[in-house]
Amino acid sequence: MKKTENTKNNSKMVKNTKNLISVIFLSLVSLLALSTCIGLLLSNAAIRRQADASQSELDALETEGYYTTARANQLIDQADARARKEEGDRLRDTFRGKLEEGDRIGAIRTLYPDEIITEYAGQYYFTPIDESLPLSPLTEEDFQLLEDGTVKYIGTDESLSVTKGIDVSRTQGDIDFYKVKSEGIDFVMIRVGLRGSVEGTILEDDYFKTNIKNAQKAGLEVGVYFYSQSIDADEAVEEAEYVLKQIKNYEITYPVALDLEQTNSSDARTSKLTKQIYSEIADAFCERVKEEGYTPMIMGGIRTFTEFLEPVSLEKYPVWVSYYGFPQYYPYDYRMWQFSRNGVIDGIEGEVNLDFCVIRKE
Repeated sequence: MKKTENTKNNSKMVKNTKNLISVIFLSLVSLLALSTCIGLLLSNAAIRRQADASQSELDALETEGYYTTARANQLIDQADARARKEEGDRLRDTFRGKLEEGDRIGAIRTLYPDEIITEYAGQYYFTPIDESLPLSPLTEEDFQLLEDGTVKYIGTDESLSVTKGIDVSRTQGDIDFYKVKSEGIDFVMIRVGLRGSVEGTILEDDYFKTNIKNAQKAGLEVGVYFYSQSIDADEAVEEAEYVLKQIKNYEITYPVALDLEQTNSSDARTSKLTKQIYSEIADAFCERVKEEGYTPMIMGGIRTFTEFLEPVSLEKYPVWVSYYGFPQYYPYDYRMWQFSRNGVIDGIEGEVNLDFCVIRKE
């Protein structure tokens, strides 16, 4: 009897223990679930506060004149489209104006700012600007176009000295160089001679000796040039030797230049020369001149430096470029600019070429 009661009591205790454990487990689960719910509520509240704060900040920025990223991108797209239209209108107006002036090549140049465009015998040539070559330190702002069509240097770069000069030949006849100097001319480039474009004979300029003597008497700085029509390096050396012989008794303070141009005649002996041969001619002349202690220079139009010569020639020797438009179109570094062929200078009858020389101070 007693044993049966003990067994019942033990069974009851086990049952109560199980119930207690179940209650504790369920309480823990409930507590965990409650904690999770509280955490989610707090997290949602924080997110809501952050969203409200961000929206308030955006509203404030828009009220103060700022924009959302989407709105900013939209405005950028609109501004880009407007700028393209305005640039297109400007280019069309410039193109039309050039055509109305009869400047066909100028009109085409406005459409291709990254290329050098030249024209010869009715054909246009496009040469990409070589970014590896040194560009000119002078800009349009360094010069002023005067009412008479001439150009005045107004630059302020103290590392550069820009002098004004003329280049002359027998075409100008007798010259009063004292009057020329009083006109503010600093130097004169005098033609020594030329080679015939058909027969190839070297000829002395009739006025060379008179011009160089009188220019130096008047106190002008003097340089010289030779109009070349050589067809190979040997003839270029021959031209250099001729020039050196002619100038040996004079003080030459400005460069000794090779005028390298192609004539319009199909009979010209240079009409079939390649870029490589032109470069060899320039190199042969300039190196021979340099050997005697003079400063060599290559002269020509823009075609000379884009279609005739290899880029290395433009880096090795100073450039004297003839270009009569404004602003200067030749983009690379140059030592001289023949900016007018219609100059009027007291002391010279008729017109004369006008030049600038760019000197870098040491």
